[in-house]
Amino acid sequence: RKFLGYINHKKIQATNRNCEVTVDVRHDGSEPLVDVMFADGERLIMKGANLTTVEMLTALGSRCNAKELKEEKKSKRKSP
Repeated sequence: RKFLGYINHKKIQATNRNCEVTVDVRHDGSEPLVDVMFADGERLIMKGANLTTVEMLTALGSRCNAKELKEEKKSKRKSP
């Protein structure tokens, strides 16, 4: 829940208008799970029972940073 609170904060949402957050809350006793689907089709699945909020935010941030670097390298190769 804390992770979701941070992700849905106005300042965080303002950094990426293309980010869509969909929530599926279940009360069936299953383990908390965060499933992130990126625009390129890649997924990041984090099991909340084994991670802290900070670890989840760090994992998401590092994956996003890696994707940004990859895109920057790709665009530098294309531009003359």
